[in-house]
Amino acid sequence: MPAPETLAAVLIAMGALAAALRFVLLRRGWQGWALAGLSLASGASLWFALFPPAIPLGGETLLVATAETPPGSRAGPSERLVTLPEAPTIAGAERVPDLATALRRHSQVQRLRIIGRGLTERDRDSAAGMPVNFTPMPPPRGLIRLDPPADTPAGAVFTLAGEAAGLEGGTAELLDPAGRRVDSRTLGGEGRFTLGATARSPGLATFTLRLRGRDKAIVSDTPVPLRTLEQRPVRALLIGAPSPEAKYLRRWAEDSGIALQSRLDAGAGVDLGGDGVRLDAASLKDADVVIIDDAALASLGSGGRASLAQAVAGGLGVVVRMTAPASAGARGIWRGLGFVAEGGSEIVPVALPPLAVDAEALAVQRGPEAPDTPDDLNRFDDPDPELGRWDLRAGADVVPVVTDADGAMLAGWQQRGQGRVAVWAVANSFALVLGGQGDRYAQWWSDALSAVARPGGDFRPELAALVQQGTRSAICGISEGAKVIAPDNTEVTLAIDPAAGARQCAAYWPSSPGVHRIVQPGEDGEQTFAFFVHPEATLAPLRAAQTGEATARWAAEQTAATARNLPERRSPGWPYFIGWLVLASALWLGERRLRAGAAQTTGPA
Repeated sequence: MPAPETLAAVLIAMGALAAALRFVLLRRGWQGWALAGLSLASGASLWFALFPPAIPLGGETLLVATAETPPGSRAGPSERLVTLPEAPTIAGAERVPDLATALRRHSQVQRLRIIGRGLTERDRDSAAGMPVNFTPMPPPRGLIRLDPPADTPAGAVFTLAGEAAGLEGGTAELLDPAGRRVDSRTLGGEGRFTLGATARSPGLATFTLRLRGRDKAIVSDTPVPLRTLEQRPVRALLIGAPSPEAKYLRRWAEDSGIALQSRLDAGAGVDLGGDGVRLDAASLKDADVVIIDDAALASLGSGGRASLAQAVAGGLGVVVRMTAPASAGARGIWRGLGFVAEGGSEIVPVALPPLAVDAEALAVQRGPEAPDTPDDLNRFDDPDPELGRWDLRAGADVVPVVTDADGAMLAGWQQRGQGRVAVWAVANSFALVLGGQGDRYAQWWSDALSAVARPGGDFRPELAALVQQGTRSAICGISEGAKVIAPDNTEVTLAIDPAAGARQCAAYWPSSPGVHRIVQPGEDGEQTFAFFVHPEATLAPLRAAQTGEATARWAAEQTAATARNLPERRSPGWPYFIGWLVLASALWLGERRLRAGAAQTTGPA
């Protein structure tokens, strides 16, 4: 059965339309049309008088003051002002320990309005259950985003990225642990930058990110920890045909300490690699990464490729090196291994980024020159070699690992099970070595192999990229008995949260900055992992910007979730009833005049 509102709407609409049509037929011209319009308006007013529209309940608004709220802030009409612990003292405001307490004390409020920098993680853990209004403050001047470098093998190049606010025309500099500048970038209008250098000795070292204003004055110095890994030699298999690329790959692997075995088929059963490598289950299980060219991959046959795909799912890394245009069949073979891409039939130029910001930075990156340094080593002002890449269009799940100056992918990987499959799209990367840029060649291949090689079994707990003094951090991947030793040798035993399940996580609140150590018992003795805790003041602008962004997202989620569930009530019906009376009276008078005029027109002559 239809709802009363629907039934009433149908009946009123039918009556109003019938009356309007009758008036139009009774008197053609503006009078008939005017009465028809009054009839329709009268019907709408009658329906709204019977069923007034619902409106959300207004209720009280809770005004929540957070960090950097102006001390002169005052609550408006129907607002109640509370201040959180990080907010300044405001006259007439109620101090509360957290947002949840404020909502319990004032259960009658219907909305939240947040002022200041925004809510900390403590108050964003749960839903508010009501609409939230929040407008982020402009970001503070200084470092507002930092992507620290990932763990890097010794000898490889690491990068860090970030963003600064209010420093257009200034510079971002990277200083090594000795205080020497190793890289620098001029800050544009967006304030984004990327810096890099070479990882040296294994261990945890602290670089410094220095921001300068347009006047060259130092704005901030931020410690940037870098973990340089001393890994066991990577066990690699090189499969393909003899070529300049294979030659320089073998030379680079030897110089880098990679345990490389190769099979270079010259035809007629001749193997110039000399190692007699076989791609069977045993050899693939012992290898960390396989570098194979596309022609050799195609010649393996379906059975060989199936074995290779199974090894990848078990943790093996594979790098497919393109030597020819990618046909549909070649892309299908890649798809069978777990790498999805399109294109790759044409060669386009590679845009090489500068070796360094200047000659001094390049010299620091390369380190002291050995006595046998070749005379043809590329210097800062030498021209770049010409390189080409296959115009490969990677799928959405492919992660670029080597890119050119324009952001085009030169090598990228995709996950398959526990392993990764990468495609190397540079057609002639060995030209870097011939052009004196052997260090760039080594960096590219080191990045590619590091991204896909089978992971080692070292103790590597999971922590946040940036750990700050006085802020709770989660440490995962630990076992019972794990503890943290602070720089002053204070020990804190970590209590594993049962709710974390297999991740084995515990919470830790560092009270002092510096290098902390996680120590836990292992099968072969104690396992140790060092991490850096930033001083509270160094990341203040970054934390402020992150707090504003996170609060804005949280507020949008609260408003979207509660918009359909706001408490409502019917609006008063008497204004619509009065409107209906006025329209009905005007309609009655208009009809009388229309009928009187019609009677005079049709009366006796």
